[in-house]
Amino acid sequence: MDSNFVDLDIMVTRIRDPRSRPYFLDAVKAYKAGALRAALSSTWVAVVYDLIMKYRELSALGELGATAFLRTWDTATANDDRQKLVRLETEIIDDATTKPQLLNHIAKTQLDRLREDRNLCAHPAFSTEADLFEPPPEMVRLHLVNAIELVLSQAPLQGKAISERFGVDVQSVGFPTDRLKIRDYVEQRYLAQTRPQNVNNFGIVLAKSLLKGIPPEWEDSRQKVIDSLIAVRECAPSAWPDISASIVQIMNSLEPEERGRAIGFLAGFPDFWRQLDDPTQTELRETVKNITPTGLTDYRLLAGVRLLEFQEHLLDLMKALPPEQLCEAVNQEALPELWPRSLQCYADSGSFRDSEGNFHDFILPFSGKLRSEQIDGLLEAVVANGQNWNASGTPGLLKSLLKNTSIADFPSAQGRDTFFRFLARWRDDDFISGPFYHYEEVIQRLQADGWKPPESRADDKE
Repeated sequence: MDSNFVDLDIMVTRIRDPRSRPYFLDAVKAYKAGALRAALSSTWVAVVYDLIMKYRELSALGELGATAFLRTWDTATANDDRQKLVRLETEIIDDATTKPQLLNHIAKTQLDRLREDRNLCAHPAFSTEADLFEPPPEMVRLHLVNAIELVLSQAPLQGKAISERFGVDVQSVGFPTDRLKIRDYVEQRYLAQTRPQNVNNFGIVLAKSLLKGIPPEWEDSRQKVIDSLIAVRECAPSAWPDISASIVQIMNSLEPEERGRAIGFLAGFPDFWRQLDDPTQTELRETVKNITPTGLTDYRLLAGVRLLEFQEHLLDLMKALPPEQLCEAVNQEALPELWPRSLQCYADSGSFRDSEGNFHDFILPFSGKLRSEQIDGLLEAVVANGQNWNASGTPGLLKSLLKNTSIADFPSAQGRDTFFRFLARWRDDDFISGPFYHYEEVIQRLQADGWKPPESRADDKE
């Protein structure tokens, strides 16, 4: 942009933070009055002040680099350590480029020139000439325009540190678990505050985590990482084509031990299947076709059942899993296709303790994922086996599952009626320790949507 054709009064309106505007207006007034050295000094003050304000915004978002700089800055301010403050002021352009990456290297070059020219104006000793440095008006005007273009008008966008902060965040209890909440959270906390190029890098980092297990500490947060990558696809559509191209390259060069991850990845992102090279598609098909229960170690592969290319073989594999492996698979990812066998394992419990263990191992992993008809089946499995309904831990386990079930997915009224009438057979006012009273809190939870237990019938005790 040619600074000679820029209206500085209009440029002032582009300043993002109103707190920085008075400092820059001082520079404009000095420039118009012909006080060019004062104009450069005020421009530098406006730039440094605005960067500090941006650091505070990024620190509030959890940017560690910004927080570290501010801690040193605020301590020096509180201690009136002017020597340290001068040093920090001198270093802030370098810091903003390398740590929170507020600035790119082109901006750094221009702002370094501003700093040097300001030093010549503010510190006569910096000049080797006998006369004071007199900046030409064109130079001052260029610095004014650069200050607006490169700093004052810009939002505090994050750089590569986004991945480090996400890594800490995704492993914390404060990271949401609901997919829609994750979408909004990732968009507002990460994508809206990140440079476009670093959005691309962020998406690729998420994909590498899913496809290659890098970094390993994200493994326990896999579903959150999947939902975060979906958020990138939905909320940063302009970046997605470049991210997709990189993901395809990664998938076409995976090691054999990573193919199970790739199949699980395709379950969440099926559009990539058509973009893969023919040899890669062949490798993945053969992997699914030839896998056996004894050879299955990465249960993420089972998620590929959602793709038509793998469905038949993976359904057969699921049916062939022994209970021990079924338990491991369910606890890694509770796929809907695993529910029928999991429910059957619970229904066939052979003792009270076996029942409680099976509920914990085969049923609770589906908490929050079951639909009305599936919970109907669970209630039937409870009442159909005395080892289930009469196990002392069953009421608490069932209550826990229902607590995590949305009202929209509650069992049908008929299913609840049948369950209640079964318990009512043991209702006796003189025997308050019977099964009916153990399930009192379960019955209360089942009434959350307005369902009313049926009236007693003559055959309830038969």
